[in-house]
Amino acid sequence: MKISIKNIICKFLILMIIIGSILFINQSIAYGENIPDVILYIHGEKSIGGPIFHQKGNLTDGYLAPGVTVSGTLRIYNNYSERINVKNLALTIELEKLQGDNYYQVKDENLYEVFAKNMKLTIKRGKMLIFTKTIYNKSFYEMMYKKNNEDYKGYDLSVLDCFNINKNDYIDLEYIVHMDENAGNELQGIKATVNFLINVNENPVYQGGSGYTPPSSGEGSGDNSEKEVDEEIQLEDESEKKQEVNEEFIDIKGHWAKDCIQALIEHNIVNGYPDKTIRPDNFITRAEAAVLICRALNLEEKNKLFTGYIDSIPKWARGYVIASTEKGIFKGYPGRLFKAGKEITRQEAIAVLMRGFDKKLGEEIQIKFKDKGDIQDWALVYVKMGVYYKIINGYPDNTFRPNNNITRAEVFTMICKLLKYHNEHAN
Repeated sequence: MKISIKNIICKFLILMIIIGSILFINQSIAYGENIPDVILYIHGEKSIGGPIFHQKGNLTDGYLAPGVTVSGTLRIYNNYSERINVKNLALTIELEKLQGDNYYQVKDENLYEVFAKNMKLTIKRGKMLIFTKTIYNKSFYEMMYKKNNEDYKGYDLSVLDCFNINKNDYIDLEYIVHMDENAGNELQGIKATVNFLINVNENPVYQGGSGYTPPSSGEGSGDNSEKEVDEEIQLEDESEKKQEVNEEFIDIKGHWAKDCIQALIEHNIVNGYPDKTIRPDNFITRAEAAVLICRALNLEEKNKLFTGYIDSIPKWARGYVIASTEKGIFKGYPGRLFKAGKEITRQEAIAVLMRGFDKKLGEEIQIKFKDKGDIQDWALVYVKMGVYYKIINGYPDNTFRPNNNITRAEVFTMICKLLKYHNEHAN
């Protein structure tokens, strides 16, 4: 019996397609529709060589004990004005010791060294949550960074391991944390906040941290493991908050939405980032919008086993997504998808706000936007509500641009108007 070369090639190609499909399915199951555990952003015109991340990186999510391993994924988006070359990775560590019912900052440098050397870290780089290259496989200790300290300067990647992130592009990292089997009793009752940084030798910028509790301290991971993208900046004197806003947040001076931003800060609806920025012109994701709207409505987080959606929701937003969904504010996409990391459009934003603030259309009105034909049927009534209640005015060219992604400042202004804190800005 003769077997033609053509048949062999066909069978080989079919086999490769089957194997590829299996790998793709397994990848989708493992990483939940290509959504990472943590999404980070590089931002800031003045942060050359030291891009600013604006979300906490969860390097140690969950309770660790000697011999236990945890892992997760990070997606780093480059919203910076140019390509970023990543050539240095670093960690900062803050330890607290449990004494009685309270934690106190550890000042013993030897304990920091012991902790860092017992925490093994592997970082792999890839794209679309497919990781093909290990770029770090050492302990926390080799990656430690302390400002103005020549002994702790982070870890310089080899020439072959350095990588670029193009403007408006992203890279994925997988991290695997393992606590050494021989970790000693001196780490009992210790809680650590671990911060992730890049390019510290050029311009050190802190990214944010994760709460972590080592063995036998009586707690799991701290409640700072992942929070809404806006990190809190505590102002010492609440009575002076209004006067300090312009000084405290460096990127809202002269911004068209400054008054609304200031009002929402004063009412603890909007918080700043650790680098003293608000980043009003950044686009906002659906998960971020859910957290912001819940804060504006004083809706508390709801923690349940099932979110109601089949795709992954990041932990910092999970409770708010559940709460806003149960209230009928968010309804998701067909197939029970929430798409937490997707940037929300202008028509989606006005829809969830009108539902959240329980607005009704008092009378039938006609909208005069030149691009009203671009508004989807399901969103038309909500856009009319927004016009009726003077929440939206459109752009100077008489367009609404329903399918454009909406900025943080635009959402802030809408919320500000709905709460009657400030009603003077167009969006």
